[in-house]
Amino acid sequence: MKAKLLLTFACCLMMQCLFAQKKAYEQGDLFIHAGTSLGYYGYGFAGSRSGAFIPVTASIEKGIHESISVGPYVGYASWKYSHYGYDYKWNFTSVGARATYHAVPLINEALGASISEEKLDLYGTLLVGLEFRTFSGDEDFPGSYANGTNFFIGPVLGVKYKFNETIGVYFEGGRGAFGFGTLGVSVNL
Repeated sequence: MKAKLLLTFACCLMMQCLFAQKKAYEQGDLFIHAGTSLGYYGYGFAGSRSGAFIPVTASIEKGIHESISVGPYVGYASWKYSHYGYDYKWNFTSVGARATYHAVPLINEALGASISEEKLDLYGTLLVGLEFRTFSGDEDFPGSYANGTNFFIGPVLGVKYKFNETIGVYFEGGRGAFGFGTLGVSVNL
């Protein structure tokens, strides 16, 4: 009887190991994110946008704590406007660092929720960086639209859904690299 019980227990343990999934975030994870910003802010002048290079961003994050990951990011965007016969073009490059707090375990514990840690990652991120802006056009442009560099701090709330242990999709809302929302793909290496 003891042998059968031990064998049943061993089989159950092996089945659990075979079907166990990795959490959406764990300390030591290395993620690569690639996305595009939705909804731009503060760029351009009155008139019509006649051309653009969609805002793209990429970042790498390393899990340094059971709830915290950090890493660099970079982004690029370009807009062209035509206004009363004048043409203006801006190129933007954004670089900086991001720190992310992964909140699902805290939410589950504090609220008694049962959010799947294998498929879903809810997080808050703080971006700190520089935005380099270059201008070209028919005439010099005054003020905040001319060539320059801006420092910014951007708070972001995000959600990531993992299809499997490697690939997922994410959405971040808040002051991201170029817009108030970023949609993209995440790869866990």
